[in-house]
Amino acid sequence: MACWPVLGRGYARLYRAGGALLFGSFGSKGKVLFDPIDDPPYDTLLSFANVGRKDANGRIMWVQCGCTSRRGGYIYIMFVVALIAATPVSVRRKLWALLWGLILVNCLIAVKLGVRIIDVFSKEPLRLFVISPFWEMGFHLLYRLMVNLTFGFIVSTFIWILVTFRREDWRILRK
Repeated sequence: MACWPVLGRGYARLYRAGGALLFGSFGSKGKVLFDPIDDPPYDTLLSFANVGRKDANGRIMWVQCGCTSRRGGYIYIMFVVALIAATPVSVRRKLWALLWGLILVNCLIAVKLGVRIIDVFSKEPLRLFVISPFWEMGFHLLYRLMVNLTFGFIVSTFIWILVTFRREDWRILRK
């Protein structure tokens, strides 16, 4: 985690590029922009628009919020890397675990970001879709769970276990 001052700018660029690639176009009417900002602790400005809705003057309405790539993804990546690096297994197994761990933790980061974007587009003034009260309550619970920092660490721990350990390791531990 201490490498953030050195790696932070580069990771923030990757975070924004990945977010724009995955979520830049959200359906036929949703648009999300990922712009750099220098407003600590935020390094990314998320701008949301429903191009199908216009304000009273006929302009597309935008909603903006800041986010931090450090909290959004970097800490989970470094956490998984640290766990794998500290695990007493062969270098070859560590490299494979790093490869699969980074793939899976980036999937976690994408899902967390996607849930945040869906939350914005499910509310006024940008509402892209309407969901029933039951599903809205379920989604709200999912959103509250996903934005929780601890949830990402718990999932990252399971990712580490999944990609690092084999059945033989568990048999050895049980003896």
